[in-house]
Amino acid sequence: MLDFLQDAGKSGFQTLPKLTEDDVCAIWASVSEFVEHQMSLQKGVQIPGLGTFTLSRQKLDVGNNKFIIIQRPVFLLSEKLAQVHGLKFNKIFTTGDIPIVPLNFISLSFTCSYNRDTIESCVRETLSAFSRSVSTKQNVEFTFKGIGSLLIRDLKVKMKFYKEFVNSMDGTGTLVKSLSNRPGTADSVMSSGEDGLLRPRSCSALLFPR
Repeated sequence: MLDFLQDAGKSGFQTLPKLTEDDVCAIWASVSEFVEHQMSLQKGVQIPGLGTFTLSRQKLDVGNNKFIIIQRPVFLLSEKLAQVHGLKFNKIFTTGDIPIVPLNFISLSFTCSYNRDTIESCVRETLSAFSRSVSTKQNVEFTFKGIGSLLIRDLKVKMKFYKEFVNSMDGTGTLVKSLSNRPGTADSVMSSGEDGLLRPRSCSALLFPR
C-alpha cells in the first residue's frame, strides 16, 4: 500500500480516506498524462505546491556555422516548498520562451472516471501529505508515470527522468547520451525499469503514486 495512505484518515483529509490505492494511482496517472501531453505541445505545466515541468533549450554549434537546438525536460521545484523545508537543489536555467499552463482539473475529469472536485482534492491532499513527510526529514520518492521520479534524500532534491521520456522530448536523438556523459547531468536520466532499483527498503523512502 502507498505509505502515505495509511495515515490519511488520521491527518484530517476529507478525500484520500475515501479512495483506494488504485484510485489515487489512476488520478495521478492522469496528471502525468496531462503533463506529458502538454510538454509534447511545447508547453510546461505548473503543479501547485510542488513545482513546474518545462523544457530547457540550448543551441549547440556543430561547425560550419550550423547549429542544432537541443531541448530537455526539466523540473523546477517550487521555491516556496524549498524555502519552507530547507531543501537543496540545483538551479536550472530556462529561457522563459516555453509557455506554462496550470494543471487543468476539468480537463483531467474528461480523461479519467473521477469528477473534478475529487481529482483536485486528491492532488491537493497528496501534495499536503508529501509536504508533511518532507517536513519530518523523511526520504521520499514521488513517481510520475511515463515521466520519471522526484527524489528527496537528506533534504537534497533530484528529478530523474526516464530515458524514453527524454528521447520523446528531444528531436536530435542524441540527448540521452550527452546527458549520461556529462558529470552534472549523468544521474538525471534512467531507464523506465530502474525506478524500483532507486528505493531499496534500507533507505526507508516514503513512496508516492505512479
